[in-house]
Amino acid sequence: MDEFSRKVLNFIQKNRMFQEESRVVVGFSGGADSVALMEVLCDLKDLLKISIFPIHLNHMIRQEAGEDEEFCRAFCADKGVPFKSVSVDIPSMAKEKSLTEEEAGRYARYEAFESYADEVGASYIAVAHHQNDVAETLLMNLLRGSGLHGASAIRPVRGNVVRPLLGVTRQEIEEFLRKRDISFCIDKTNLEDIHTRNYLRNQIIPELEDRINDRAVEHLASAASSFDKADEFIRGYAKEIFQRIVSSAGDKLSVNRSDLLTEKEIIQENIVLMMFEELVRNRKDIGAVHVDAVLSLLHGTDGQTIADLPYGLVAKRTYDRLEIGKKGNPKESFEEVSVSLSQDEETEITVPVLGRVKMAVFPYNKVKEVPTETYTKWLDYGRIQEVSFRTRRGDDYICINTSDGNRKKPLSKFMTDVKIPKDERDEMVIVADGSHVLWVPGYRLSASCKVSEATKYILEIKIDDGGINNG
Repeated sequence: MDEFSRKVLNFIQKNRMFQEESRVVVGFSGGADSVALMEVLCDLKDLLKISIFPIHLNHMIRQEAGEDEEFCRAFCADKGVPFKSVSVDIPSMAKEKSLTEEEAGRYARYEAFESYADEVGASYIAVAHHQNDVAETLLMNLLRGSGLHGASAIRPVRGNVVRPLLGVTRQEIEEFLRKRDISFCIDKTNLEDIHTRNYLRNQIIPELEDRINDRAVEHLASAASSFDKADEFIRGYAKEIFQRIVSSAGDKLSVNRSDLLTEKEIIQENIVLMMFEELVRNRKDIGAVHVDAVLSLLHGTDGQTIADLPYGLVAKRTYDRLEIGKKGNPKESFEEVSVSLSQDEETEITVPVLGRVKMAVFPYNKVKEVPTETYTKWLDYGRIQEVSFRTRRGDDYICINTSDGNRKKPLSKFMTDVKIPKDERDEMVIVADGSHVLWVPGYRLSASCKVSEATKYILEIKIDDGGINNG
């Protein structure tokens, strides 16, 4: 066994990639990396006691795509292993799904790999990533502003996907193929510096190896592995904190500011990242700059918002809560609901936002205690002209009991004092009589309409659904 095969075997065994008698789907493009993977797995399959099932995806991008497919077919025939080919129009898929061709190709490949694994009963999917891929990904993510998580290595094993060549460099792969006189396909687009990864591969990394350290790729891959271990530990701890302090409501997540500030900065960053991950399926466009912008709200002014987060997200701090959620659609205007009841009359209505509301007028029996439930209130019927359910207006006021008697307080000032979030105030439904706010459901009843010894008739208002959408 040559040195290259021994090195790959040791890496496979160290990472416990395969169980004996397993079936393995192998991604086979025909390029140098996948040819080396196929060659070494064909050498080792009897020793590892595995069966391999190569699959080639024709991306239908380059004119040479058909030649690549035939090369792979002939290679597999020579090795005596089954071959499967799938053709996908990647340019059309990219356009249809609003993806780059690179993203669409990756999506199509893994979809084809998973489908073939199901078809042949394979437990693993082997792909040909190597140390240069790790180094390129590390540099690319760092330059894009990723934090520790983005700097983490491509893992040897992730789910059912294994990467047997992560212990070797591209130079070692090409030397292995040269010694065995094995040909491979060349994708000429990889030689063009039109993509960031290609530029790093063709220009930056060779310069690092020539001018700084000829083992630059190995060292970058080793650093990425260390970052991955640190990230795994930190995220494990942060996840425990996340589950304890972050709450969910619909498409929003929120956390108490003081709870978050008690944690170390690295834990704060990871909790914010996890909030992003809960809200969007793909967080590849979420960088350190966005995490920092959200965390800056912890020290900013109340109600400050960020409108330029990716994926249509918005972050805000309202008093002692930090919240991240999807930008809401403009709310429809609220249509006021007015009710007039005579003595000994009752009714039931449905009020937008509040839900089902029951109202009744009956004589005040002073023996019976005034209810203290949050969403059931008794009001002095004799002090009320008409009841309206509506949103707030500029001249609204509520009466507050003070040592000097009842005092009118502007509703806007009251909402500030009880820390109702600014963006919720215009949408809250209140109970009013003209500009006099009788009740802010969930918060306070006006002092001037409370039941007293002089009360003769009670107006009972009961919100059956608990006003769960109010505020």
